[in-house]
Amino acid sequence: MATFLIKSLLAYIIPFTGDEALFYTWGTFPDIGYYDHPPMIGWLLALIMKFSACEYALRLPALIFPYIVGAVIYSLLKVLDKNRARWTVILFLVSPLNMMNILVTTDTPLFLFVSLSAVCFYQGLHLNKRLHLILAGIFLGGAFLSKYFSALLIISYGVYVLIYQRNRRGFAALALVAACTLPFVLLNVYYNYTHAWSNIMFNVFNRNHDMGSFTPGNFFVYLGQLLLLLTPFTIFFLFRSVKSARQFAAAEPLRRYYFVLCSVPLGILALLSFAKSIGIHWPLAFLPFVFILTIFYFNATTFRKAALLVAVCTFGVNFLLAYMVINTPPKLTQSRAYQQALFYVKPQAVADILNPYAKDYIFATESYSKSVLLYYYTGKYISVFGPGSFHARHDDMYTDFRQFDKKNILILRTTPPDTNKYIPYFQSVSVKTIELENTTLYVVQGNAFKYDAYRELVLRPIKNNYYQIPAWLPTQDNYFIDKYFAEE
Repeated sequence: MATFLIKSLLAYIIPFTGDEALFYTWGTFPDIGYYDHPPMIGWLLALIMKFSACEYALRLPALIFPYIVGAVIYSLLKVLDKNRARWTVILFLVSPLNMMNILVTTDTPLFLFVSLSAVCFYQGLHLNKRLHLILAGIFLGGAFLSKYFSALLIISYGVYVLIYQRNRRGFAALALVAACTLPFVLLNVYYNYTHAWSNIMFNVFNRNHDMGSFTPGNFFVYLGQLLLLLTPFTIFFLFRSVKSARQFAAAEPLRRYYFVLCSVPLGILALLSFAKSIGIHWPLAFLPFVFILTIFYFNATTFRKAALLVAVCTFGVNFLLAYMVINTPPKLTQSRAYQQALFYVKPQAVADILNPYAKDYIFATESYSKSVLLYYYTGKYISVFGPGSFHARHDDMYTDFRQFDKKNILILRTTPPDTNKYIPYFQSVSVKTIELENTTLYVVQGNAFKYDAYRELVLRPIKNNYYQIPAWLPTQDNYFIDKYFAEE
């Protein structure tokens, strides 16, 4: 209850972030897939939005799902030792893995479905329960429709079977899980086939131009992220105790199982880090398995020490964040960093300055993050003007610049604009500055939009940069090319 109330405080007072506003957009336009990821978080938010669209309501999955995972951990471990099973869950709940998990992300449902699938696969494999294997496949399908990192879980299943269950039962269990996951995979393939393989283009090609160069520094950053998420205290006690005699000898298969399920994904990400920067959220879904392993190495005294030290740190950090949001120090508000981030710190105030222009202008920004954030706070869809980046391509599905021809467009910026950049696309262009809390915002007012010029100077380069689908990928429709370049 204490951890939930502290998390709820932060979830209630922290303004919506750009990524969260993106997923809000998904909930507003329910579909079987989206530009960069599978649809699960969009489905969850669409369901919640039938009751409320406030920030706290939309963050409920992030607030609640870790407690479901905690219940799964307890139900799995209580047969070994109820007291230490409770301490395992307490350590998990006071860790940053739970305490800092308050935002809407695609990792939220992945976090839940990975844990549910893992426990079902173990029980189905070792207790020979077919229903559990079917559930493991269904939950793995839910994880797949949450994020493609779910593939690391099926790889882990395969590694475990090859090492410890290399027999008819093990391979049959893998086959049944794969069969139950297949319908979810086919749904995603169908979406990509009918939407220009947008997920593949984003995750494999468009966002990985920098991949391939050997950057060992990223590996140490990755290790630092794991240190932060698991906390130095948990890791210290785990390594200090790992040489001690293993307890619960009868549960050795359980220990080996969860060791494989955490070491394989974390090991793959470690190898990947040498060629690509690893996001701090990438390993989240597999870290609860590390906490499950603590019951094999911690006694009650060690659990108490670790939980107390971790709780002091995470509670302190959360209360500090809450204080900074509620009562921001004046010196901080005057800093350049705060002023540059004002768009995200005070999004409602920024949205309010657009109200006088609503009748005469179509709103836009040059950043997809800013556009979806303004959409949440204005209730009016905000387009992305200009080339944007590979992240901005989701807007290509919703915006049709053909409909803007000869209309007025207002472009909100946080940095001074170069007026000459906009002249080719409008009959006339003017710039107005607006002061907001010692910060200057810039409003570019473009009158009589010239679609034909925009098509050639902006949309055609977007087509060439982001929609060059490999010939080996058959496709039925291309929402971008069919809209703007169908005659070609």
